[in-house]
Amino acid sequence: MAKVNYADLALKIVEKIGKDNVISVTHCMTRLRFAVKDHTTVDLDGIKNISGVIGAVYAGEQVQVIMGKHLLDTYEQVVKQNNFKEEAVVEENLDTEPQKQGGIKGIANNILGYVVACVTPLIPAMIAAGMLKVVLLLIGKVVPTFSASETNIILSWIADAPFYFMPVIVAYGGAKKLKATPAYAMVVAASLLTPGWIEMVSAGQAVHLIGIPVRLLTYSSTLLPALLIAWVAAYIEKWSNKVIPGVFKNLLVGLITITVTGILAFTILGPLGSYAGSIIANVFLWLGNTVPWLGTGVLAFFLPWLVLTGMVWAISPFLALNIAELGFDAVLRPAYMCHNMAEAGAAIGVAFRAKDPEFKALAFSVAFECIVAGISEPAIYGVNLKLKRPMYAVMIGGAAGGVVAALLGATAYQMGWSNIWALPIFMETIPAMIAGILVSIVVAAVAAFIIGFDQNEAHV
Repeated sequence: MAKVNYADLALKIVEKIGKDNVISVTHCMTRLRFAVKDHTTVDLDGIKNISGVIGAVYAGEQVQVIMGKHLLDTYEQVVKQNNFKEEAVVEENLDTEPQKQGGIKGIANNILGYVVACVTPLIPAMIAAGMLKVVLLLIGKVVPTFSASETNIILSWIADAPFYFMPVIVAYGGAKKLKATPAYAMVVAASLLTPGWIEMVSAGQAVHLIGIPVRLLTYSSTLLPALLIAWVAAYIEKWSNKVIPGVFKNLLVGLITITVTGILAFTILGPLGSYAGSIIANVFLWLGNTVPWLGTGVLAFFLPWLVLTGMVWAISPFLALNIAELGFDAVLRPAYMCHNMAEAGAAIGVAFRAKDPEFKALAFSVAFECIVAGISEPAIYGVNLKLKRPMYAVMIGGAAGGVVAALLGATAYQMGWSNIWALPIFMETIPAMIAGILVSIVVAAVAAFIIGFDQNEAHV
């Protein structure tokens, strides 16, 4: 296979988007993510036809270019060639906004884009910390004395940090998305976690702020209060920049922003976000306890299309919320796992039926990537969506595995990735998750083989 020219690949992608159209750029595990001023001018079909690109979609106010294994090298060139900064605006103007869509769809996309941006910096940290927790737990099972050691205590602090300081990380993501100063939102979010406030909550005595009663709540490991804080702080900062004369901006903008937002955080935003988060978590708890097949099975059935549109990133915050609020997740992570395995199963079914040797090898390789690495986009765009009909097999396999896993009680107790290496996060329910995985792979593989596809399209 010829060596990929990443500089040329990056140049072609940015040309199809428009350099002047880009507001900010970042990436996730498999996608370049461009925030743009006008998405209607972006040539998505042209991007899809670039050699080295797996696919392209517009979702969550972002042009998302699916790159797979070429992601990091291409991203490096995109930033280097254009002086883009990760999650930073090219034009430093707090009043510059991307072009908004009207109507309900536009509002929904704006909300989705904001939530995704808030959570994006958090997810990798939580996954890493969750896996560290699992490793420490496993070491403790093998070496009982390790649990009481200072090494375990200190490493546990590291593993707990992303969960405890979740509001600060989320506030950072929200401020960056709204092109505001992250430090302001982060300071206010951090104020909800200070030892002094924790002591007041523990004391249980009535507290007032400028005469307004303050609810005694703890905000560590909470998500929604920080979403609201970042949003309010951004608009207060922008308003202050408009009304305060230039000579006083440096002195007063930050002061006004953190003071007003801080007052609102303790009196309104924090309690509102905390209660809303508890309600949402309890909805997932009810689904997991009452109708597990409905939550996990149905979600796994639709996940291929949620991944395609990028909507899956809007669900991820609730996974973090469940772990933080409830201490476990019995709906989302099992569904994610079953979907990835169903993508792998469908690709395996395609591989057994494909006649082209190169495409057969590709199908097996992307299936391996789903199972071992937990990355589904190469299987989706490179095989299953490309051939169309295997997507039905993915939906069937994912739903079947999801129902089995849910009925057997598969439950994730830590954040992790959706691959076989993350099985320890399911702790005592590992057998249930293994059953769901096997059902997803086998059902999807058999369904893809039976449903078939156009052999003329099965080529590299």
